Amino acid sequence: MLFLPLLSIGNADEKLVIISPHWEGVRIEVETAFNNWHIKNYGERVDIEWIDQGGTSDDIKFVESLFKKTPQGIGIDLFFGGGINPYLTLKEKGLLQPYKIPSDLLRKIPSQCAGIPNYDKEFYWYGIILSGFGILYNKRVLDYLSLSYPATWESLTDKRYYGWVGNGDPRHSGSLHMMYEIILQAYGWEKGWEIILAIAGNTKTFTASASSVAKNTSLGEVAVSLCIDSYALAQIEINGAENMGFILPENLTVINPDAIGILKGAPNLKIAQRFINYLLSYEGQLLWMLPKGKKGGPVKYSLNRFSIRQDIYQDPVIKDVFNPYKIKGTIKYDFDLASKRWNLLNDMIGALVIDQHTKIKKVWSIISKGDDALKKRFFKIPVNERDQRFLWENWNNPVFRNQYINEWANFSKEKFRLIEQQIKRW
Repeated sequence: MLFLPLLSIGNADEKLVIISPHWEGVRIEVETAFNNWHIKNYGERVDIEWIDQGGTSDDIKFVESLFKKTPQGIGIDLFFGGGINPYLTLKEKGLLQPYKIPSDLLRKIPSQCAGIPNYDKEFYWYGIILSGFGILYNKRVLDYLSLSYPATWESLTDKRYYGWVGNGDPRHSGSLHMMYEIILQAYGWEKGWEIILAIAGNTKTFTASASSVAKNTSLGEVAVSLCIDSYALAQIEINGAENMGFILPENLTVINPDAIGILKGAPNLKIAQRFINYLLSYEGQLLWMLPKGKKGGPVKYSLNRFSIRQDIYQDPVIKDVFNPYKIKGTIKYDFDLASKRWNLLNDMIGALVIDQHTKIKKVWSIISKGDDALKKRFFKIPVNERDQRFLWENWNNPVFRNQYINEWANFSKEKFRLIEQQIKRW
């Protein structure tokens, strides 16, 4: 989908085109604040055109497809949001161009947070804010069902949560993709896949967007869900901390920068560079953390994100706010591995989990109560950890990719056919 400019700013002097999975509130508040800053510093308005194809994964595919047609440039200036994995991919494919921000800004950004880099050492991308990935839960629903609040990803595999878990499709959402990747890295390949499949068994339905998952949790359609901090905090702000809760599973998650990068052939390079400078400025960072209505904060929508700059947390207007730089107990995250298997993992989860969800849910409702032999078959997947490199190195070949996706679909159908056959013999 294509989003037209969100502000009616008259005859703008400059233009900027951004592709971003950020939700409407971010686009509105950032565009308004940037224009105020740009007018104050440069005396010019900027007409921003926002593009989104449905989520991070879809935005990456869109950008790559455009570059195949016009390798020198696609008429888009910036890729903004979606973590850091998209930028590793775009840089590797030569689709980003470097920009070193002014030294006074660069000095304000720590080189890393919880072991993950905050910006590219060659300046192809910069983290703008920090994100945490965890579990959003509806206290009212869980109390009504007499269920305990979740503490880990594995909590969501409890059979008592059957039909009450909210989940989404990583083929469209970058934040949901991150949570599957985190589970695999936190628990290891075999145990991680067991948890992913068991969570799918408890999942009510898979939605295309991460924001929908969070909203469904607040509405009580589900009781718990995989959720990025910004969507979780937004729901807590709307519904109250007495009704909603959010947890970052201790020793089982990461703090990840949400980044920005200038695309190759950017037609409005000067404005793109200024946009990055604004986002990393003191006032640009405060925008993400202050509640709506506060001086220097957003006007209509609270953004509920965490600053990439450590000095922001010393500001007296920021009180009792979670500081990601002080978090303890994150996993050692291999972002290089995550980047290389991004598309592969999306297709594996699609073919082995989401496309099979009806069967998974039906079977899990029975075998989750006991039978270890059937559970072992239920958790079986047709890909060994050692096979990944061979697969991702060839995944851009459409014939190769489709062959494996079809094989995995057939594998799953046969697996669940045999399980159902065994169940009928009970």
